[in-house]
Amino acid sequence: MSKKVTMQDIADCLNVSRMTISKTFKDDPDISSEMKERVRLKAQELGYKYTKNDQYDLIVLVPEIFLAETEDFYTTLYKRINENAVTKNINLLLKIVSKQDEYNDITNFSVIGKHGIMMLGQFKKSFVIAVEKLGLPLVCIDFYYDDLNLDSIVSNNYNAGYVATKHLIKLGHKEIGYVGSIPSTNSILDRYLGLVKALVEHRMDHNNIHILDDRSATGEMIDIKLPEKLPTAFLCNNDHTAYLLIQKLNKKGIHVPNDVSVIGFDDVIYSKISNPQITTMKVSRKYMAEQAITLILRRIKNNKTKLLNINLECTIINRDSVKDLRG
Repeated sequence: MSKKVTMQDIADCLNVSRMTISKTFKDDPDISSEMKERVRLKAQELGYKYTKNDQYDLIVLVPEIFLAETEDFYTTLYKRINENAVTKNINLLLKIVSKQDEYNDITNFSVIGKHGIMMLGQFKKSFVIAVEKLGLPLVCIDFYYDDLNLDSIVSNNYNAGYVATKHLIKLGHKEIGYVGSIPSTNSILDRYLGLVKALVEHRMDHNNIHILDDRSATGEMIDIKLPEKLPTAFLCNNDHTAYLLIQKLNKKGIHVPNDVSVIGFDDVIYSKISNPQITTMKVSRKYMAEQAITLILRRIKNNKTKLLNINLECTIINRDSVKDLRG
C-alpha cells in the first residue's frame, strides 16, 4: 500500500515549513500568491488532497457550444477552476448543457447533496433564472446580467475594447472595423462599445463601422463576409475569430499586417499558431479561476452576504499582426 501524502511531504519537497503549507491551504494572506501556486502545483503532483476544511460539492454548468473542439478559453478556464478546487477540498461535477435544454430552460440535473452552482460562459437569461430557482448559491463566470442579483466575475471587456482601439489609433489607424456578432454575448457587445468610445474620444467616424458577423443566432461559427473596401484594422471579439479572419484575408491575397492589421482577445492558442502571431488582449484565466472559487465559497458560507461583481482588467500582448502606420 502506498504511503499517504502529508503536508510535511509537500513541505519537504519545497524546502519550507509545514506551517507554510498549512497556511497556504487556509488561504492565509501572509502567504504570497507565488508560494500558494507552488504549493498547489506540488500538491497536485503528489496527489495530496486537503481534508481539514469542510468538503464542498459543486456543479459547474457549461453550454455545450463553449466546449467545442475549436474552443480553448473555457476548457482552460475550467481546468484552472478544477486545480484550485482540489486544493480547497472541493469536488466539481461538470454538467454540459445542451442547446435544447438551455433554450427550453430545462434543469435536468440533481442538486441533492450539492452546495453550490458555478455557471461558466454566458447562458440565456431565462435559463439562468431557472437555475437560480433551484435555491443553491450561484456564481456567474465570464458573464453577467445587470438585472439579476447574482455574484459574477468577468473581464473588463468594455475597457479592454477601448484600450485595444486606442492602441490602433496611436499607431495611425483611422478606419477600424469590428468582427463579432452583436449582441450574441455581453463580452462581444462590451468590447464593441469600448471600440466606439475610443473612436468618439478621437472624433473619428463611429457611425459607419464595418461590423462583420462571426457566428449565427444560436452561436455556431459562420463564414466571415469581407466588405469590398477594407478598413486598415479590425478588432476581433476573440482570438479564434481573429485567426479565421487572417486565414480569410490570406486566401484573398490580403497581407496581415501590411494591408490590414488585426487584434484579438483572450490570448489563447490561436494567437500563437497564427501566421502572423496575433496581437491580443490577455485575460488571466488563472486569476479568474481563483476569484471564482473565492466567490462561491463566500456565498456558500453566508448566503446573505453583499452582492459582489468582480471586473478583471486585461493587458495587451503585442505580437506581429498590427502595423504602425505613422510616418
